[in-house]
Amino acid sequence: MESLYAPRNPAPLYATPRNPQRETRGGQVAKVMKAMGNTPMPWQRDALNVACEIDPRTGGFWYDTVIIIVLRRAGKTTISRGKLTHRALTTQDARMIYTAQNRLKALKRLKDDYYLPLHRSPLDMFLTKPRWRGGEEAVRFINGAELAIDAVKRESGHGDANDEAHIDEAYVHRDSMLEGGLQPTLMTIVGSQMWVLSAAGDTSSAYLKDKVDLGRALIDAGVESRTCYIEYSAPVDSDPNDVETLLGCHPAIGYTIEAERVMNLRVNTTDKTEWERAWLGWWPAAKGPPKLIPELAWKKNFVPTDDESWQGTPFWAIDVSPERDFASIALAAKPMDVKANAYVEVFDRLDGTQNVVAELKRLREVLGGSHVAIDGNGSAVSLKQDLEDEGFEVITVTGPKRVAACGDFYDKALVGSLRFPDDSLLNDAMACTVKRIIADKAFVFARGRELKDISPMYAVALARWLYIEKREDAYDVDETLG
Repeated sequence: MESLYAPRNPAPLYATPRNPQRETRGGQVAKVMKAMGNTPMPWQRDALNVACEIDPRTGGFWYDTVIIIVLRRAGKTTISRGKLTHRALTTQDARMIYTAQNRLKALKRLKDDYYLPLHRSPLDMFLTKPRWRGGEEAVRFINGAELAIDAVKRESGHGDANDEAHIDEAYVHRDSMLEGGLQPTLMTIVGSQMWVLSAAGDTSSAYLKDKVDLGRALIDAGVESRTCYIEYSAPVDSDPNDVETLLGCHPAIGYTIEAERVMNLRVNTTDKTEWERAWLGWWPAAKGPPKLIPELAWKKNFVPTDDESWQGTPFWAIDVSPERDFASIALAAKPMDVKANAYVEVFDRLDGTQNVVAELKRLREVLGGSHVAIDGNGSAVSLKQDLEDEGFEVITVTGPKRVAACGDFYDKALVGSLRFPDDSLLNDAMACTVKRIIADKAFVFARGRELKDISPMYAVALARWLYIEKREDAYDVDETLG
């Protein structure tokens, strides 16, 4: 029986926008897919056009990480196969790795979903004899390129440099162990990419949840990064029993699957939560709100505590909690890493305010710097005169400047362009920080009697704002990306 529902080609709920200023190889990958008998669906063409944008400086792919969260039976295997095959056909001696839930699943996919479709297509002329020897399985190409599988274990991916790595069915991974093994092998190859593909996960899908939190945060913030994020899912306030909800989020309806069959599965299942995960992209209810900055993004800013991480004259900030029970002192300075926007560090969090000025005076004697930022609407205002009496130049940050300090710190931390130590004081403060919306998307860090102390977060945000305002060697970090 013919389906009642024609393709809707719904837009993704979250998506990195296409940058028309950059060329793309998306059309080439689409041709490879078509040659293997899989005419790309509109969502696949759109995703490839973004994911395959080219860095005009290097000629390699712009995005080093591509995260695609899409619903069941939407065609993530065919888009992965097309991308890996394009890499093999266009890159002499390319090394590629594919992983799935486990080694047996990966091997089955390598044979059934990668090798056989290639072998049966006109692209067979570019293949040579595959290697099926246990532990060394690989699809091989006449130009020396190889697509191998890897086991899901701590040493996964270690060894030779790789041009591309695809982590399929990422929802099964409980931690980032696999990625930790793969990422270093991609670092020395210009234009290398890691793809993470999956349907939505469940309460055990810690690795994928971190990726989703990061991707959504990047899209919401509107900041450019080297991560491409595309997610097809239904708004959580939609009616799961209404076929319109399915049609409005599943990009393969009318192409490879029928809406009637999917809705019939819902009627006949006792596990509605699993159906909603698979077909609407809904995660089980979270136990609490996500962190202000996803952990994966936050950790990209870490520097070893024993490294020389900053130089020049520091800029200081003091922040005092509303109840005046804590006071934090932070520094911002020019980072040693030329690709970073600023170096920040929390030097101390003191009980009360009695010794704050004396402590900052001691730090100045050791490290230098006489500029100090304070929140002009906060409790630290009471220290202004004492600081000035000690020769500090005090800058009060209020109104739009406070909004900029919070927003700019958030944006730079989100894309990993700040540098700071792995410090429990700052980490804990970030975990407790939430946004208070001022207007539209503008916000400040919320605080009040019912909230935990976040003075370390405010201190580093204000210090960084002051450094950006007063530094003499101003530069745009975005020009150094890549």
